[in-house]
Amino acid sequence: MYNKYFGFVESPFSVTPDPRFFYINPLYQEVMAILHYGIEAKKAFIVITGEVGTGKTTLLRKLMRNLESTIHSVFIFNTHLDFNALLQLILRDLGLATQEKNRLMMIEELNRYLIEQLNKGHIVALLIDEAQNLSDEALEGLRLLSNLETDKEKLLQTVLMGQPELEGKLARPRLRQLNQRVALHCQLAPLNGSEVAPYINFRLKAAGYNGEDLFDAGAIEQIALYSKGIPRLINIICDNALLNAYGTSQKRVAREIINEVASDLRLKTQPEAVSVNVPAMQVPVTGATQEDQRTAPAHRLQSQSNRAARVRIASLSALLLLLVGAVFSQSMVPNLKNFLGSRSEYPKPEARLQVSFSRSPEDLLPNEEPREANMNLERNPSPTSPITAAGQEYTVKANDTLIKLAERYYGAQRKWEEIYEANKQSIKNPDYIYIGQRIAIPAVTESTLLAKDPVNEY
Repeated sequence: MYNKYFGFVESPFSVTPDPRFFYINPLYQEVMAILHYGIEAKKAFIVITGEVGTGKTTLLRKLMRNLESTIHSVFIFNTHLDFNALLQLILRDLGLATQEKNRLMMIEELNRYLIEQLNKGHIVALLIDEAQNLSDEALEGLRLLSNLETDKEKLLQTVLMGQPELEGKLARPRLRQLNQRVALHCQLAPLNGSEVAPYINFRLKAAGYNGEDLFDAGAIEQIALYSKGIPRLINIICDNALLNAYGTSQKRVAREIINEVASDLRLKTQPEAVSVNVPAMQVPVTGATQEDQRTAPAHRLQSQSNRAARVRIASLSALLLLLVGAVFSQSMVPNLKNFLGSRSEYPKPEARLQVSFSRSPEDLLPNEEPREANMNLERNPSPTSPITAAGQEYTVKANDTLIKLAERYYGAQRKWEEIYEANKQSIKNPDYIYIGQRIAIPAVTESTLLAKDPVNEY
């Protein structure tokens, strides 16, 4: 609509993944180089992740255009498929027959084709977009395809491109064998503030524009603010801004237009605040058991000052209750040890369904898949026994976390660190504990109920 008005040959801010509009900054240039290297060096599995709108699909299409003629690529964009359907799609894109063939026959057909290409000095690359939507069964099937190899090299090179959820999926114990085969892993990031203007000018030039700057400095600043550097959002904002300028017969986009567009699109300059009622480390035990810093929840990293303030408030509240009780009681509590000794037992947890494994995931052989869990449904399981002076041992059940255990045994979520410190040998990552794991619960002491802040005050 506005192309002729501004002198464009085509729309500069379309959201379609056109490789001609692919903007290369240092990060994307590095990722592109890694993709070329991984495929040509036959590294088998390459994983690229990035948030929605960071240009993953455009990157794959640009890669396909730049690959050598001796590299045969298969591009998969529909990932809501089981492994058989995925295998049929691969064979069809390679020009191989798929009719009336079972899985074994299709794999044999693919293997023959890969060997033929190897003898010609060619490479076959499988490029999968939106890989986070692949089922575990499909991902495990891709791992099995990587077993098609010679003594020296892999026959099929696979690129998994997806959103950050892909990392969490690969980190699960069920897919640990596939995760171990990932040779190269990169993360795409949004553009920084200084790259927004070059990105916009690049796309304007690619659309045939040769005039003066269409967006003034104030407009660029607001675009960077509202888009947070995400290319797709930049395109949407700029497209709407140019339409607004065309409708009001303006030849240049100013700050006010961007603010108006952002308001229409309901864009915010800051992310929404996280609720303060959400406890840290709410990670179920069904998560990964391996230590993986890439997927560790960021909200677990609490500031020391906030933690100290909460500890101080809780301690003062406890002391106030003791003083009030002493006024209205005939006998005062002489000290904390006597008070602890007078407690016969602690509140017992309510009965709930329990899930147990016949053996822990760590007992599985490297090439063995985890078996289905034995579902022992107990409507009235035995309650958790109280902690004695010597402590006790606890078997992790479904939906347990260190925070929940701390609240159950000590009445304070912050005491999860006490449990973690006592089990550092068996708990590699405090965010992940698994069903059937044996955890030592430290005995209740004065230090268990009261904690010091950074200045050693209770």
